[in-house]
Amino acid sequence: MAGSRNLVLEGIAKLFNNPEHADTKVYIGSVELPAHEVVLAIQSPFFKKALIGSFQESRTKEFRFADGSAHAHWRVFEYMYTGDYSEEANKLLDVKGEHFRFVFGLGADSHIDDDELIKHVRVYVTADFFLLDELKAYALKRFKSKLQKLWVNKSLMDCIREIYSSTNESEVELRNAVVKVAKEHLNDLWPNKAFQALVREGGNFAVDFVGQFYIATVLPFSNQTSGFVFGHR
Repeated sequence: MAGSRNLVLEGIAKLFNNPEHADTKVYIGSVELPAHEVVLAIQSPFFKKALIGSFQESRTKEFRFADGSAHAHWRVFEYMYTGDYSEEANKLLDVKGEHFRFVFGLGADSHIDDDELIKHVRVYVTADFFLLDELKAYALKRFKSKLQKLWVNKSLMDCIREIYSSTNESEVELRNAVVKVAKEHLNDLWPNKAFQALVREGGNFAVDFVGQFYIATVLPFSNQTSGFVFGHR
């Protein structure tokens, strides 16, 4: 039974970016990714609703994505077929980099893959859009692993800004991860002017960051003294 299941999974994985039996087209910028309706619908509630509902995509069998990270979109579709995604840049997207600069309104380096620290953040955010909870958990796990090694990277501050701008207050997992690392390595981060500038900006990161110290110091003390009345023992 396990052998048969593995054969099925291997067969689905082989269909990734494969025109064989493809009945749906996904456009990431100008790059066409041949896709299969049954794979997308089974994996993602987003695609299931779009493909069986009264939407334009249910008739055209075409999906176009021109916003966000092209590489993150590619990795999400790779995961839907294979159960994993590569950290390596996709060559098709690199070739089309000149076009992406105009489609996404980005700078001259937009064809370059996402930063090593931020690529898993963008996979997480894109997975959230497609309602892929298992991929979100997987991307979060990989991000936390990278964060433990790359918190010294100068891109950390930009990573924190992007996390807070691309998630809402109910999506706390990514936010908690960077706040925890900032607290653990405060002695090393605080002399960094870029980190100080980030805190001075205020916003939700600064609130969450200060909140960690409140939870660790003020709150336990207030709990210990809540039953104490001055002048009595």
